[in-house]
Amino acid sequence: MVAFKDLEKISEYEWQIAKSYRNGMLVPVRIFATEAIIKDSLDDNSLEQAVSSTFLPGLKGNFCVMPDVHQGYGFPIGGVAAADYETGVISPGGIGYDINCGVRLLTSEIPYDLAAPLLEDLAVLLFQNCPSGVGKKGAARITEKNFRDISCRVQGGH
Repeated sequence: MVAFKDLEKISEYEWQIAKSYRNGMLVPVRIFATEAIIKDSLDDNSLEQAVSSTFLPGLKGNFCVMPDVHQGYGFPIGGVAAADYETGVISPGGIGYDINCGVRLLTSEIPYDLAAPLLEDLAVLLFQNCPSGVGKKGAARITEKNFRDISCRVQGGH
């Protein structure tokens, strides 16, 4: 179990669990939080889950832990990981599949070179039209049928 003594303080709000903490870790765990938040997170398994998540195939850089960290189902809530496109994984635990945290993963057939000049505008439009922020409720309500209708229209179907 991860203990406070296992963390290296990098700055006032940045901490690290080194790759040497457990044999086989692919990347270190980088935690962005106050000391008080970190001490609270030691009451559940969130940091242990972060360490375990560093064993996922193809991880790059650091496994990052945000200040809202809390225990999930294997992958800690508030955990962020980057994986190699060809050798890595996409973990549904990393997008809140258990309680539908408001995060969605959608695919597109639009080639990157066509989309690249529009990415900033797309990000602004997504932010303006997608509920986000703290809380369980947003202004938009969508049923499964609504989602399927929207998805079908976006894909050019009926």
